Amino acid sequence: MPSNKRKTVFISGSAYEYGRFGDEGKDFIRDLSKTLLHHGFKIISGFGYGVGNHVLEGALDEIYLEQKEKLTDQLRVFPFPLMNGLTDSIHTHYRDDMISQAGTAIFLFGNKLEDIAVRQADGMKKEFEIARSYQALLIPVGASGYISEQLWKDLVDRYDDYFDNREKFEWYERLGDPAARPDQLIDAILQIAQDHE
Repeated sequence: MPSNKRKTVFISGSAYEYGRFGDEGKDFIRDLSKTLLHHGFKIISGFGYGVGNHVLEGALDEIYLEQKEKLTDQLRVFPFPLMNGLTDSIHTHYRDDMISQAGTAIFLFGNKLEDIAVRQADGMKKEFEIARSYQALLIPVGASGYISEQLWKDLVDRYDDYFDNREKFEWYERLGDPAARPDQLIDAILQIAQDHE
């Protein structure tokens, strides 16, 4: 995969709640966006509930205040349409079109409010499989819980099915450490994403 595509990151996530992070989950998302852009990555966001707005805030802070660059060169946002009148097939095509543009995919949280209860956001599993079908570098942040934790556990348990070598295995293990601080998780994400040609 061309390195310029690998440097385009799709951030998949939804969060009605932030689990063990509490409100620091919002700062974690903002700081992750800022760090990725600072290191030369571009971001694609599906603007998932409770995640997309914080991706945007971090991106705006980095692009306008730090880099003084154009927003459209570094961030692409694809607000996800509501189901009203749209078929599952259209949703699948929309996800596919959005994710196909990225060479790296990061997965955060993965929960939603449904029928007055917090439930797993199954759409994230679909996005993971689409990203895998395009041979994107998959980075589920298990420590953020919910669907991301399930995806992380599967990836670590079946690591050799996903990767040719174990060069980044310890960084992936760190992504699931419930005691890891947000800055440690961001560092692990960066270590995995950088120089992974």
